[in-house]
Amino acid sequence: MTKGRKILIGGIDVGLHTSVALLDLNGELVCLDTLIHPRNSQTLNHITDCGNVLVLSTDRAKVPSQLKKLASSISAKLILPAKNMTKKKKRLLILDFMEEEMKMNSHEKAALASVIFAYKKFRPNFKKLRDRLEKNGDIKNFEKMRKELFLKMVKDI
Repeated sequence: MTKGRKILIGGIDVGLHTSVALLDLNGELVCLDTLIHPRNSQTLNHITDCGNVLVLSTDRAKVPSQLKKLASSISAKLILPAKNMTKKKKRLLILDFMEEEMKMNSHEKAALASVIFAYKKFRPNFKKLRDRLEKNGDIKNFEKMRKELFLKMVKDI
């Protein structure tokens, strides 16, 4: 399933304008797009063209039915905030994460904040793994082991 394709974490703001933000396991932004009046199949094709999206998130505590269908279609796990994210919370997540400010619409901000929120669930474990491997002089195996760790963590969600 993941062989040869980039493993991704996604944030989606669904609606008439659906925005998609995708990060790789390095926390690098792979995609930030807005689709106008997309059908679910268009959104699905757009995200799967970028890689294997194994986790999806949104800025809402209650998952929108459209997102639930998308996640189910690609067997992605959902990571949701305990309560709806405020504009301030989204802004802080983005500012903390981005090195330089990007021009984005409100839907893209929601999608990006959502994917950052999800990525932050995994980042501490990635750091611990890197630190342990560096200490043991085995850093060459980091990418492979991070991927395995991520897959295990996703399985446990």
